[in-house]
Amino acid sequence: MRSADDHRVPPTRTDPKGVRVNGIKLNRRRLLTGAAAATAGLALSGCVGRSLGDYSQVSGQVPPKFARRDRVVVWSAFTSHNAEILQAIVDGFNASQQDIFCEIQLFPGYDALDSKLAASLTSEQIPDIVTLSDVSWNRYFLAETLEPLSGYFDAAFTPDEFHPRFLAEGTIRDEIYWLPWARSTPLFYYNKDIFAAAGLPDRGPETFTELREWGKQLKGFTYKGAKVKMRGYTGADDWYFQGSSWAFGGGYSDGMIPKLDSEETISSLEFDRAFIHDDQMAYLASSINGDFAAGVTATICNSTGALTSLLAAAEFDVGAAFLPVQEKPGVPTGGSGLAVLRNSTSARKKTAWEVIKYLADKGAPDWSLGTGYLPVTKSAINSPKIKARNAKTPAYQVAQDQLDRARTPDIMRRYVNETIAEMQIALQKVYASDADPGDVLHEVVRVLEPAIKQTLPKYQRLVAG
Repeated sequence: MRSADDHRVPPTRTDPKGVRVNGIKLNRRRLLTGAAAATAGLALSGCVGRSLGDYSQVSGQVPPKFARRDRVVVWSAFTSHNAEILQAIVDGFNASQQDIFCEIQLFPGYDALDSKLAASLTSEQIPDIVTLSDVSWNRYFLAETLEPLSGYFDAAFTPDEFHPRFLAEGTIRDEIYWLPWARSTPLFYYNKDIFAAAGLPDRGPETFTELREWGKQLKGFTYKGAKVKMRGYTGADDWYFQGSSWAFGGGYSDGMIPKLDSEETISSLEFDRAFIHDDQMAYLASSINGDFAAGVTATICNSTGALTSLLAAAEFDVGAAFLPVQEKPGVPTGGSGLAVLRNSTSARKKTAWEVIKYLADKGAPDWSLGTGYLPVTKSAINSPKIKARNAKTPAYQVAQDQLDRARTPDIMRRYVNETIAEMQIALQKVYASDADPGDVLHEVVRVLEPAIKQTLPKYQRLVAG
């Protein structure tokens, strides 16, 4: 992560092969390598080359005191503070019984984990449990590498333990493949000190139009000696644009039929372009969290999972509100969940299930408390500690309440791997270089046509029916 002093993006230029942001050329080759290319290849070709149970367990270090136990390996994409919280929970599991040792192997984010997992499936040496993001697990499902989990539940541990909305997102044709864990939605965060000093209401804007009007009101305002922008945008994640595209009545797709070049979706990106380049009250940030904490920008949209860290970093009162509405609400769910790999042995999968049960029961409240991610199980939702935290810091309750407006990202964003990479390029062209939103989004649809056609038969066979 860049330091909080890197407030602004330097002058940018585009060329036929990509866009430069902070001196880094972000082109298709860069964004389609690693996880993107790996999971795309998996989804299209499939990787179950041998019968179930043939794949060996990845190697690792087992402490001597746990040497006689059955070993479960979890591949985790969580870093820094969140990694410490997960490790503490797993340490509790290891101390709670004497038969299983759970080992966490860390990766610096979802892309790094996906790349390694694709390679491990090819080499037939795999972990037992993986934390897969909301836009990667679907592709592993298409590759037929995930274990169906419905049959592992029993009377003592039923699917009803999980939040029904989140559980449904991991269910295909009445079979569960992906269990909720680190789930989130975007929130609208604002600097209460700036809002108060500028005469803005102590709330989030009702609509995107109101947000832009507030930006014009804020123009010329200084905070701690520096001029303030109304909003910092990120070009590293198109998740937020998925939400705003819905808010303007558009979206990514209707099933597998693209809607990115619809009038409504173009209008949502035109709003961003005008806010940044015409009003000059928003900008493409290198670190939205760092800029917000430093008071460089009055507002950002970021995950509910960022709430705890933002509260700790900011030296001002942080406001949290629902995302703005325009024609309708636009709140995408996100985050990650837990999956078991299909090509493990039956014994390893049953042992892994014991870890999952502990995480869902004993671990879920501590996870939500420690990280700020939404509570996804009954034990977490009904936790007295979580209820007390929400009462003390209402922003956490705002995050839970907004879930009533949330929906799963569009099919094309979840199943056509290239979609996210192409949309990152598109957003960066508009945010950094004032490209025409209509031209950019029509080009995205054109580029994605071959990937859609290639993915469609397997999607129809395994998902749509």
